[in-house]
Amino acid sequence: MVVKKLLLSFPQGSAGEPVAMELIKTYNLDFNILKAFIDDNIKGTLLLEVRGENENIDNGMTFLREHQVGVREIESVIEVNHDECVDCGACTAVCAVDALEMDSDFNLIHHEDKCLECMQCVQACPMRAIRALI
Repeated sequence: MVVKKLLLSFPQGSAGEPVAMELIKTYNLDFNILKAFIDDNIKGTLLLEVRGENENIDNGMTFLREHQVGVREIESVIEVNHDECVDCGACTAVCAVDALEMDSDFNLIHHEDKCLECMQCVQACPMRAIRALI
């Protein structure tokens, strides 16, 4: 059994289709909805934690893409743009779980597997180099 975090993007017109039911029924996948946003039934974003056999997850992702649903496998909804980051460490001061830390050369390291997605780092970053994907 494998667990993956998937970020789904639903374009206009596909938000009402029963694709989640197909993931359960056809691909034998269990999932937990972590976050969801729908913009006036025009488009939507959904963050799922999916459990199942690796082949079934891959086939389910292919099914979603065939139905014009954007699929991105992620570890964390927080993304650090290292080109904009000045390694000031402001984000590390607000990260309670040490998902963001400075290495011995004072470069920012993001441990995606530790991130609780509280978004405190997004607010703390003076350079706006940290953003939320959803």
